[in-house]
Amino acid sequence: MDISIILCTYNPDPESFYRSLKAIFSLAVPSSKKVEFVLVDNNSTEPVSKLVDKQFPDFTPPFSFRIVSETTPGLLHARKKGHTESTGDIIVFFDDDNEPDGAYLQEVCKLYDQFPNIGVAGPANISVEYIGEVEPWLAYYKGYFQERKNEQLLYASYPHWLGFYPPGTGQTVRRSIYSAYLEKVKNGTYSAIGRTKNSMTSAEDVQLVFCAILMEYAVASVPTLSLNHLIASRKTGIPYLKRLLFGMSSSYPEAYAECFPHTRRVLPYYTNWQIFTIILITFYQKILLKRSPKAFNFQLAELLGKIYGSNQARGGNTDSFWFSLITLLKLK
Repeated sequence: MDISIILCTYNPDPESFYRSLKAIFSLAVPSSKKVEFVLVDNNSTEPVSKLVDKQFPDFTPPFSFRIVSETTPGLLHARKKGHTESTGDIIVFFDDDNEPDGAYLQEVCKLYDQFPNIGVAGPANISVEYIGEVEPWLAYYKGYFQERKNEQLLYASYPHWLGFYPPGTGQTVRRSIYSAYLEKVKNGTYSAIGRTKNSMTSAEDVQLVFCAILMEYAVASVPTLSLNHLIASRKTGIPYLKRLLFGMSSSYPEAYAECFPHTRRVLPYYTNWQIFTIILITFYQKILLKRSPKAFNFQLAELLGKIYGSNQARGGNTDSFWFSLITLLKLK
């Protein structure tokens, strides 16, 4: 069982990128396994190869390493390029701000060898570390950046999103599943709602999880897989966080409906009165009771995304005057 590490990047933060590459280059290589590392430059302003040469002069990685380019913007296109350029049975996706534990690959191999029924897996322990000066209140919002801690192996093949299902950070997948996922994107079954430089929609990883479940595999959260998620200070502003929350919550309903078409007709449909009631309750709870404008802003962005995405997936009431808040608050 060979492993392909795929890291996709676009104009990376130099410090986070250096720490990510250093951690990946330091990963222990499982015995009798072939490991390759494909770095995909997704049309960065300055070629990433120059940054790698500057940060790691005269360095020889402990496994096959090459940099490839993908000029079409978007995570899906970059990952697809990495898939095409790699051959491993197991794909390990890292982001350019992921700092994996040294035993990551060894634990991945153990997992897939021991559990042939697991198709997608990710770290149960993700620590968030802010890079640069950030506001103190951000210490309470690390969950938005996928921080999690669990010491128990959990896995399931339940066709609804469970809290322990792995996000994209450090996600691993069998090549056969990712190939099937890409085929569904190609034939239009999945619309590949993934991030680009101008959009924060993010449901590609969700569809990959459900694709595995539809192929009768289980999805796992693994306590022996751990990494640091390095968050640059430019990603910690309130406007960025609001767009992040809106993008994730608005893209999920359509992504889910594409995976399970029979559920589309039972997705929640929100009338103008229901939207008003939800916003009013949120205002009462976060402003009048807790006096927390930040919490109100974040929850409002998340709720508007959920409501808009669900109505869009149901095919109606996306022109509600309440959705003018999306533009007013610059949520997308």
